[in-house]
Amino acid sequence: MRLHVIVALFTLLVLIAMNAIFTSRYPWWLWVLVAWMPLIAAHTAWGVGLFDRNKEGK
Repeated sequence: MRLHVIVALFTLLVLIAMNAIFTSRYPWWLWVLVAWMPLIAAHTAWGVGLFDRNKEGK
């Protein structure tokens, strides 16, 4: 789980740098952030057990 967050942040840093170098007038990396962060948040919630239905019955 932690590795996925690190990879996502590193990838976003690379995309921000690419955006600054090639097309600095439009921050297109924000679309990647908007699309990717809910997925990372859901994956983190799953990793800590927020979606575990077996715990409800115990």
